[in-house]
Amino acid sequence: MNLNRTLPPSLNKIGEIKKPSLQFDRLSNGLDLSYINIGSQELVKLQISLPAGIVHQHQSLLAFFTNKMLKEGSQNYSAASIAEKMDSYGAYYETRITRDAAYFNLFCLNKYLHEVLPLVAEMLLVPTFSEKEFSILRDQEKQSYEIRMQKVKNKAIKEFTYRIFGEHHPYGSFAKVLDYDQIDIEGLKTFHQKHYQLQHWRIYLSGYIDDKVKKVVDQYFGQIPLASSKASPLGREIPQANEKPELYHQLNKNAMQTALKLGCMSIARSHDDYPALSLTQTILGGYFGSRLMQNIREDKGYTYGIYSSIQHLRQASVFSIGSEVGAHVAQATIEEVNKELFQLRTTLVGEEELQLVKNYMSGSLLRSLNGPFALGEMMRMMDEFQLSEHYYADYLQAIQNTSAAQVMQMADKYLNEKQMMVVAIGGALQ
Repeated sequence: MNLNRTLPPSLNKIGEIKKPSLQFDRLSNGLDLSYINIGSQELVKLQISLPAGIVHQHQSLLAFFTNKMLKEGSQNYSAASIAEKMDSYGAYYETRITRDAAYFNLFCLNKYLHEVLPLVAEMLLVPTFSEKEFSILRDQEKQSYEIRMQKVKNKAIKEFTYRIFGEHHPYGSFAKVLDYDQIDIEGLKTFHQKHYQLQHWRIYLSGYIDDKVKKVVDQYFGQIPLASSKASPLGREIPQANEKPELYHQLNKNAMQTALKLGCMSIARSHDDYPALSLTQTILGGYFGSRLMQNIREDKGYTYGIYSSIQHLRQASVFSIGSEVGAHVAQATIEEVNKELFQLRTTLVGEEELQLVKNYMSGSLLRSLNGPFALGEMMRMMDEFQLSEHYYADYLQAIQNTSAAQVMQMADKYLNEKQMMVVAIGGALQ
């Protein structure tokens, strides 16, 4: 058969998403365990989620440094010996902090899990919080912060978030240089004592999960009695979106570019309108061939890239558009973005463009769920945001059923240019 390489391959609509069922168990001490058994190789990912994110701190940087210091030694192991032992067993671990939670992730061969989990338990439950290690880490992070905040992009993100939420809410607050000098080791110990205790843990397993794996996890985490205290509260309520959107400009004469950030409060993943809104914002700026990219990059040449997205926190969701442009075209870029927003809510999307983006989103969704560890991440997210097991299948179906009229309705309801907060950090607006 002769292949005509001038013709693109035919497109096939993605059908039903078939994924393994989430399974639930309980350790001997009553601690919940969630897992997906799908791996073909004897490799496991362990995720531990704790209510120890930024929303829980009463002082800036407490959550960040407590999480960082887990790697700096425990009651029976130094930081060097932990790293050496992990390497010898081919295990990899990482810590991560978000606004809502703190995480510890471990990747390990099943056969070495019983050697590695004692180290994990030590790091999480009895870290040493060495004053010397903390002093070194604090100086390094302070220097890194000062370097990051020289970039207009990072300044714009910080200012935009503050303008959306306000500085007195944990979602809107950011660390300042002086905060690095005010944090101390005793504060970290107190924060750890309150938020890292075993009764607060949520454990997720993905990969090759058999009875041996669950038994080892129970051996090291299920035999410790749980304290009676309840998990920490999620923090204060999120304020309403700013009813008077504003343009905030900060002049930075030394900047080569101007960083732009536009956006507003949005809706949660669980909202009935979310699939249609997700499709709408993808058309606008959610992929490389989006309308914003075609206009601002390809047609005008103002930037290398401009994207939109919806960020989901547990108590709020925020829609935003971000880019870096030359100072002399910053005002023109804002105007072009507003034109695209206006067009999206007043003119029907063509059927060809609509189907293209639907296909793109369907393919991206399947790629994001490829592999046991990606499915494990999905399991954790669904649990933390209290989504149903059929969420992704329903989400994909809702996207495919969204009409051009619904896209226009979503844009008018949630992406009105008159409702956008606009932050510009850089040269003077012209």
